[in-house]
Amino acid sequence: MTLADTDVRNVGIPSSTNAYDELPYKSCSVDWSAPERLVLASLFYGGLQPTLHVYRVLELGCGDGANLLPLAYFRRHAAFVGVDGARSQIEVAKTRAAAIGLANVEFIHADFREAAHRISGQFDFVIAHGILSWVPDVVRDALLDLCAKSLCPGGLLYMNYNARPGWNVRGLVREFLLAHTVKEKNLRVRAQLAQEVAGKVVSTMTDLEQPYSRLLANEFRFVYEGNVTWVAHEFLSADNRAYWRSEFLELVGRYGFEYVADADFNYSSGRIPEELAPRLVLEKITGRSIEDTIDLLCYRQLHSPILTLGPFARQMPSLEEFGNLYVASCLERCPSNGNADIVMFRHPSGYEVEAKERYMQEGFEKLYTQWPRGLKVAATFPLTSDVVEDLKLLQRNGLIELRCIEPGDFGVDGGPLNRLEIEWGGYYTTPYHTTVAVGSD
Repeated sequence: MTLADTDVRNVGIPSSTNAYDELPYKSCSVDWSAPERLVLASLFYGGLQPTLHVYRVLELGCGDGANLLPLAYFRRHAAFVGVDGARSQIEVAKTRAAAIGLANVEFIHADFREAAHRISGQFDFVIAHGILSWVPDVVRDALLDLCAKSLCPGGLLYMNYNARPGWNVRGLVREFLLAHTVKEKNLRVRAQLAQEVAGKVVSTMTDLEQPYSRLLANEFRFVYEGNVTWVAHEFLSADNRAYWRSEFLELVGRYGFEYVADADFNYSSGRIPEELAPRLVLEKITGRSIEDTIDLLCYRQLHSPILTLGPFARQMPSLEEFGNLYVASCLERCPSNGNADIVMFRHPSGYEVEAKERYMQEGFEKLYTQWPRGLKVAATFPLTSDVVEDLKLLQRNGLIELRCIEPGDFGVDGGPLNRLEIEWGGYYTTPYHTTVAVGSD
């Protein structure tokens, strides 16, 4: 699991009571929060497509700017605003923005219950990563109201939360660790103590073979090996609430939002078997809702939905729209065990793809020479209709990248930002909003 899968942002509550001032969260960019990635996911599932030429982005719970700064840096044609309740983190974000000379980003220290008076206008994209599950209900409701007021018609809201039923097990671990650390007042020391306890639990469960025991051991191991700031804010915070998907959709529906797609649909955290939903309907085992049943069967722990203000009508992309997308691939031709009739391509993950048609073989070979840049689908595969389903399948499984735009054309050298990111956290962010680790602390 990547850091983006578990990233928890600073909450919109006053600094005097904000645990993120006491122990700042170690953050980095969240891959699928980039506007062009949100538009792609929306396009794939028949949702709305805000313009990517000139737009405004609001991030609520922006922390020290680890996600918003690289977005703003590589996308000078857009405007960005970050809001957070931790004064210390907003000051860090402002200092970093000045260090890299950004004029298209603004950071505001504000409680979500008061932020509407500090924010001007509406936004094409609103990002609220790692907030909803981690704040009291009164702040949660203020957050949703703020999102509804800030998102322009046709805009996209990205908001994630801890999901049931998968998080229920993690919730049990949280309760256990809270009980064991309740007497310690210093948050960092509490988190370190929680990790020490988790390590002891793991060592006692090494030889247990029962499936539940192995599942629980993995959760404790996750704590023991995790970053201390994540442990503090995920397991020891005063508030951490998980939601069934139907419960979440009912909640956001009160503020006029409708579900569009999962932002991480092509990542392991959001990927589900394509045949599962039809099979459940056929067998008449949809339960309270088919979405809840899918999350139950897939052990969903985190949900990263894209929402829009309703009502909206789904309209799947036309063949022309699909052909105008960019496709990028790092699939490399590899030996096919001596069978000259089989042409195989290998992904860096080790997964292999058989290309049966010559046009697919030629397309993959051409794309490999361009990586990480992409080429237009229609230019790479002239008979677009022949490749649509294959490319969609490869995209859903993370083996190629389909893009609405080519971020490599932004014309911005990442050097100044990346050099400082390495100093700040031992990583750097690419124009594609992916994170590359170069060291550890």
